[in-house]
Amino acid sequence: MIPSTKTLGLALQGIFAAALFASPLLAESGEKNVLIFFIDDLRPELHCYGADYIKSPAIDSLASQGVLFESAYCQQALCAPSRISMMTGQYPDTNGIADLFTPLLKVDPKAVTLPGYFKKRGYVTSSFGKVYHHNRDDKPSWSQLGPKSAIKYASPETLKGIEERVAEGRRKGADVDELRTLGKGPAVEIAEVEDEAYADGQVAKEAIESLRRNKDKPFFMCVGFAKPHLPFATPKRYWDLYKREQFTVPERKLPEGAPSLAFTVWGELRGYLGIPEEGDLTDEQTRELQHGYAASVSFADAQVGKVMAELDRLGLRENTIVVLWGDHGYKLGDYGLWCKHTNLELDTRVPLIISAPGHAKGERSKALVEIIDIFPTVAEMSGGDIPSGREGKSLEPLLQDPGKDFRPFALSQYPRGSTMGYSLRTDRWRYTEWIKSDTKQVVFKELYDHRESETPQKNLADEAEHAELVSKLSQQMNAAQRVGSSKVYEKN
Repeated sequence: MIPSTKTLGLALQGIFAAALFASPLLAESGEKNVLIFFIDDLRPELHCYGADYIKSPAIDSLASQGVLFESAYCQQALCAPSRISMMTGQYPDTNGIADLFTPLLKVDPKAVTLPGYFKKRGYVTSSFGKVYHHNRDDKPSWSQLGPKSAIKYASPETLKGIEERVAEGRRKGADVDELRTLGKGPAVEIAEVEDEAYADGQVAKEAIESLRRNKDKPFFMCVGFAKPHLPFATPKRYWDLYKREQFTVPERKLPEGAPSLAFTVWGELRGYLGIPEEGDLTDEQTRELQHGYAASVSFADAQVGKVMAELDRLGLRENTIVVLWGDHGYKLGDYGLWCKHTNLELDTRVPLIISAPGHAKGERSKALVEIIDIFPTVAEMSGGDIPSGREGKSLEPLLQDPGKDFRPFALSQYPRGSTMGYSLRTDRWRYTEWIKSDTKQVVFKELYDHRESETPQKNLADEAEHAELVSKLSQQMNAAQRVGSSKVYEKN
């Protein structure tokens, strides 16, 4: 049968479309594009993680197209170390970064990083928004490095108030730290503006434009959204997705028997206007911040949706590995605490979703995984070799069979001055040792049972009935060789 003119026309359109959207370089080599979403302060409180009240349709959709990891853990609950750990595939003790201010290349000028690895393989490497904590980190590894926007507020009233407070501070002779605090403004903002009035809206736009420019080239793209980091400032329509009365104030009670070293006074939040310098927040303040956090999550989710929609529109989805992760968890009044900066479960457990062509879709994995596993995973699955020195493990076996066992525990750490807290998470227990850097003496131990709660109310480390368990977990931690001659200790 001779096809009709209309049939031939449709067929030719399909051929032309395929030619337009295919990446010839990738088609010849079998390599895959890589798109990684970094989301700041995102705890695994999303609809796809069981938080039914959260509106996160874009991330939920991504989860339906890949594997959602229920037990993923960052290596340190602080922006810079967590992101550098992910980008190097190494623990903080190995790459030497355990603080907020030290650039990676200052410690290790020859560090092998994800963007550097892909750039050497001929990929276009691009970064938009908050990827590394500091934009100055690893600049040579990027083909395109978008500006890190400083926009935190969009309401004219908020901006005017900040300007007036800073001007008054200068008149009174305020020092640099005081002026920085005055310039932070309120912890929340509700503005009648479009998404692009805020930094994350601009980041999504820049990422979309880059996808259009580089659709015919192999690309490694990192897109970093700052929300739901403080301040909880988003367009009003995202606040309108929630009602204030639906939020519950958690019990303000620290775990019994826990050392004070394990907690912080959440100074990050206290620096914002209207937050008390000490003591608890009121119930009203707590609900307002919880509301603002939820709105910020939905705002970030909408930006993810925009970028994913463009990836689909360009016909790139079936040749792109997509990863979404949170750099660390967050406390929203749990235990009466806020922010991150601890080894607690709430701070170290993070969302991780990976959607890869030809692998499991709509599956969940309970396997214990670490964020340092992302490097070897995308290296291997994009058709490359895993460079030596990576301490993570490729997650490809779990992307093929999410029910597999993977590792016996996940490791995290957090410093308190010259004392480092190492934390080991098994399928049930979280065990932490606080170790002096000079003497290597263990000064405190913590053991929490997470069988039924993310916020257990008692430290069990000193109870006789758990002595054998504590000994076993301590041996596991030492066998992991994360304690001792580390670059972090050498700096102290």
